[in-house]
Amino acid sequence: MSIKGVVFKEISDHLEAQVEELIYIDKDRGQVEKENIVMVPKPAVLISFMRFEWSDIGNGIKEGKGAVRVRVICENYAESYTGSIDQELALAFFDLNEKVDGALEGLSGTKFSELKKVADEDDLDHNNIIVTVYEYETTITDDTKANCSKMIKVDAEPIVKYVAKENLPERQVNIQSDFVVKM
Repeated sequence: MSIKGVVFKEISDHLEAQVEELIYIDKDRGQVEKENIVMVPKPAVLISFMRFEWSDIGNGIKEGKGAVRVRVICENYAESYTGSIDQELALAFFDLNEKVDGALEGLSGTKFSELKKVADEDDLDHNNIIVTVYEYETTITDDTKANCSKMIKVDAEPIVKYVAKENLPERQVNIQSDFVVKM
């Protein structure tokens, strides 16, 4: 599996285990921008990889520093204005957002460093669908191109030097053989 595939799978598996309210977790393919946002099962999380800057750290291993964007999507028809009889219900999406953020903040995996929240924002243009966008910084380690065949195999024979017993330093006088191998 690709490196980003591994990272996506670890994040989505973790969210599924930690936030039981979620019924849909997917790769963000623009579902929120398309007219079929109504068709996305909710509550949902969509995950995407933002811009990553890559550097070579040696032996075919690269490190990418960038952001993972997470969109929390829920449907809400209640009114949140002051005095509304269903204000609590209208604001319940904040609880879901906090659970998702709590599950992701500090999460790390086999190929990515600890997720650190750098931004969150309400995406407001979806009628009764509330979309909250989180961005987390992380570093991904890509070792798929690490290639041991680039290493040179050297057959080295040890240099053996024989020293006569009488030429040994004094501290080694209790040696029983006539010769000592030094490396």
